[in-house]
Amino acid sequence: MLSAESASVVRATLPAVSEALDEITSRFYGTLFQDRPQLLDGLFNRGNQAGGAQRRALAGSIAAFAGALLDHPATRPDALLERIAHKHVSVGVTDDQYTIVHEYLFAAIADVLGDAVTAEVAAAWDEVYWLMAGALIAMEARLSPEAGLRPEGIWRRWTVVERRTETPDVVSFVISPADGKPAPRARAGQYVSVRVRMPDGVRQLRQYSLSSAPGGDLRRITVKRVFGTEGSPDGEVSNLLFDEVCAAATS
Repeated sequence: MLSAESASVVRATLPAVSEALDEITSRFYGTLFQDRPQLLDGLFNRGNQAGGAQRRALAGSIAAFAGALLDHPATRPDALLERIAHKHVSVGVTDDQYTIVHEYLFAAIADVLGDAVTAEVAAAWDEVYWLMAGALIAMEARLSPEAGLRPEGIWRRWTVVERRTETPDVVSFVISPADGKPAPRARAGQYVSVRVRMPDGVRQLRQYSLSSAPGGDLRRITVKRVFGTEGSPDGEVSNLLFDEVCAAATS
């Protein structure tokens, strides 16, 4: 767990870091995508980026994890990380990407906090980051085989066998594996990732909950048309599925 020396530094600096986390994560994502735009193709959701949801989620998880380490030093806060690990597995996050995130996140921390980031402060928060990353990597290594993910990749093509109109703005899709092989084991209430190619050629993804009891090789997801609000764009993936996908198309 967090060393006593680092815990003392993190406790003293947590208020300042927490207050600056929104600016830090904004700087982090801006620089990351400027240098590595390929990460927006099939991994990060542009809508969540534009609306700030991804930035707020990252900031909240870091602050919550650090606080939990301080409040319960003898216990690793796995419960805080379980949902994150499931989502990472569902979109194909790889171990090496934690090193990339570390590089850009700590550069953003240094940029925003400036001289306040002494070597001692940097080392303490570095310890927090790698405790969090290590826990997630271990969880994801366990979850991947449990979910039946294949070594060659997490993505499979599915065929839409039925489209059902639920309301004027909601449709359900009944889907089956396009390769004819068995569908992965499903659990009631789980969510699945859907990745589609947008008109500009960039692949975007979104998670949907299964909306029917799992069984056989058919699965059902329900999609609602998403209208943008101030500061939040239209739902790219949901609206494309709603407007363009019919039975016998692939998703």
